[in-house]
This record gives sequence, structure tokens and C-alpha cells, in this order.
Amino acid sequence: MAGEWKDVEISAKLVTNIDEVALRRSSAAVENAFMNEAGGHSRFPGLTQFVDLTGVAPTYLAEWNGDLMAVSNSRIYRVDKAGTAEDVTGVPLSGSSRPQFDKTPESLLMAAGGPILKFRGVTTELLAGAPESTHVGYIDGYVLAIEPYTGTFRFSELDDEEIWNDLDVFAANGKPDNLTGMLITPFREILMTGDDSVEQYQPLPSGANPFYRRYATGEGVPYPYTLLAEDQGVWAVNNRKELARMSGQSSRPASDDIGLTLEGVDDWTGAWTTSMSLMGQKFVLLQVPVATNPYGTKGLTFLYDYRQKKWYTLYGWSNGVPQRWPGWSYVNLWNRHFVGGNGKVLELVNTAHTNDGEIQRMLGRTAHIDAWGHVGVDNVRARVKRGTAAQGAAAPLFGLRCLKDNKRWTKWNWKSLGTSGDTQNIIEFGPIGDGYTFQFEWMITDNCPVELVRLQAQVSPAEA
Repeated sequence: MAGEWKDVEISAKLVTNIDEVALRRSSAAVENAFMNEAGGHSRFPGLTQFVDLTGVAPTYLAEWNGDLMAVSNSRIYRVDKAGTAEDVTGVPLSGSSRPQFDKTPESLLMAAGGPILKFRGVTTELLAGAPESTHVGYIDGYVLAIEPYTGTFRFSELDDEEIWNDLDVFAANGKPDNLTGMLITPFREILMTGDDSVEQYQPLPSGANPFYRRYATGEGVPYPYTLLAEDQGVWAVNNRKELARMSGQSSRPASDDIGLTLEGVDDWTGAWTTSMSLMGQKFVLLQVPVATNPYGTKGLTFLYDYRQKKWYTLYGWSNGVPQRWPGWSYVNLWNRHFVGGNGKVLELVNTAHTNDGEIQRMLGRTAHIDAWGHVGVDNVRARVKRGTAAQGAAAPLFGLRCLKDNKRWTKWNWKSLGTSGDTQNIIEFGPIGDGYTFQFEWMITDNCPVELVRLQAQVSPAEA
């Protein structure tokens, strides 16, 4: 008698907040993939080279006047749609912090912990009179800059970004902590953050004081480059090591499912966030670039789908081991998706599934399924999109293995995803054996799109 086909749950959210051996219903790993609205797994786009700059330093991106602006190794480049880079460095951008950008009606401003620079279309210049700062912003005719390692921020003369009076200063003193960051939101809100507090200011239409403080909170932001305005709120990693969405004086953590992983981060240096809308999905990306990851290498990168409230992870690849996903920044421009790499501008491309020439491994792993009782698995089948190989290219492979009763992984069982034009969408892997719990893992390393629709196991009662 044929066994009963059981669905293997692949749409369950990723949870790293529980020891993996105790997971019964959640996903244990979703790497370089995301869960689509149909409950299947779609492969995340790969990275191709758009333009090669000088050196291998991290590259940070911004947009100005319809051009892509890139900062790498203190040099500033203007890049056009064709991928032609022009070095527009008059004054190099100095400082040890992550570059921050904002636009005035006449210029692009940038700060990285040293002198603030401006770019007005020819070459970069010093912003005369401005203090050295890690953060610069523009609102209602004023340029603002925090004074690092103090509790104050300064501002320029109204409608004149190069006049800075010594008395034009505000103290963010809701709590006695130094300012770590600043964010000007699309709703004309000025957020000043410290390790233990957040204060919101707004501009006044008239009067001697151009700004007033609306409120202060007791929730700090010690990782200032995780500040992000998205989804009609503000996101940041707070002083409890949670990615939280803040709206006014209220805050709601979004990272409970990966809380244990975030609590275990050994080095938060350079942590940053960005928002991405691509492939019909809306993500917040959080990267902690020098944190030790579960593979023992450096770099943790998370994707948070804030509509479905699900987390995923991104990894690069080098020397046969997962590494940091090779991005340092992101900009959406010309209806394309650009990522700052190491001395390069890269592009996220739906039809490419390598990361700048390196392997992009798509991997998924289930929880330990124990709802079937003591059974034998007579067969496993997957419904996938096949025939996606380039014309004339070899068929890519889909690998599956299983961990029974948490003892030892089976060998990888590799099946063809078909050559170009092969539309048969069911692949079968055969019997696995008997057990009380079953954990499945799948992997694809070939350069091809992947849509995993369904995974099923044919089970029958095990012999006594």
C-alpha cells in the first residue's frame, strides 16, 4: 500500500530565537531567498558589476540631479546611466565614519566625521564655516550638523549654507548622553539620537528660535547608521539590540524572531540599514558587516519583509564558505538597483544569480518535523520551476538532504532542474528511511533563477 503524501512546511517564518534542535514548526534557514505570497521560495537577485572604481575600499552611494554619486577610498565619483564614472574629487571626503548624504536646492552635502563637503556639479568643495561632523542634513532652508561627542547640533543661516554663527546651536539634553546620529524624515521631523535617548525637533515658521523640541524618549540608538525612514515610521537598532519601528513616542520591536542572534552579535561596528522594493517585495535590509556569523566568517546581513513580517538572510561566498553579502550601500535609480561593493558599483539583477562572479548559494532548512509519528519516508518530491538554464548551457542542479532524529545528515541527493525549455515541474528524490523526526535542507549553487513551490514527503507507518 502506497504511503500518504504529507506537505513539508516551507512557508513557515524563519526563527533563530530558539535553539534549532527545538524547532518544530518554523524555518531554520532561508538564505539568499525570500518567501513569496504563494508560500514558496524565490531566489534573491544576484550582483553584477556596473562600474569599477579605484581600489577595493567600501563604496557608498547617493543620488544627485539624476546621476549616481559614489564615494570610495575618500574619492567622489559621478556615474551616468552608461556606467561611465567621472572623478569629481576637488576635496576628498575625510573621516572615519560611514558617509552620510543630503541634498539642498543647490548641492549634495556629505559628511563622514571630518569636514563637511558639498558638490554643486563640478568638483567637491568644503562647506565653508560648517563644523566637522558625522551627520549633515537639510530642512526648510537650514543645514544641520551634529557636533560629535557632544550633546549639541549646529545649524546654518537661513537659506545660506555657508554662514554658521557660533550662537546658532541647540542642545539635545533630554538625557545627558552625547549625540550619535541624526535623521531628517520625509515628514519634516528632525530626530537627534543618543545611546540612551531620541529627541524629535521640528522647524518653526518664524521667531528667534528656528526649531523646537516636540518630545524625547528613553529609547536610545547607539548604532546611528541603522536609522531609516520607511513605511511611515522610523526604524533603528535600539539600545536593547532590537530592530524597532518607531512612530512618535511609541516603539515596536520587529526582530523578536531573530532576537537571540542579534543579542549574540559580537561587534556592531558599521551596522547600517536601507529599504529595498524589488521583485514585488518590500524589505528593510540590516547589515552588521564585521559581526561573526554562524559559519565563523565575518558579516551578518538580514532582510525583513515588513508586509509579511518574515526574516531572511543574505550571504556572499568565498573559498567554499559563506561570507558577508558583498554590499555596503544601496540606491534605487533609473528604475534599477545599485549596490556599493568594494571599489565597485554593483547592480542587483533578477536574471543573474552570482554575486560579482562568486557563487550565490540559495539554501533553505526546515524545522524538525515530529507530527508524523514513527514513519518511514518512502519518497520526497519537490515542485519547482525548471528549464531556466541559458540556451545551450548544462542543466543546473537542486540538492536535497535529510536529518533523521537529529543524528546525521544524509548525503546530498542532486537532481536536474532541466535544460532550456524543460517544463516538467516535479522532481523526485526517492526513499530516505524511517525515524521520529525529519529535518530537510535544500541547496542550489548554479547560476539560475529558482522558484520552489512545494515540498512533500510520502510517509507510511514504520515497522515495529
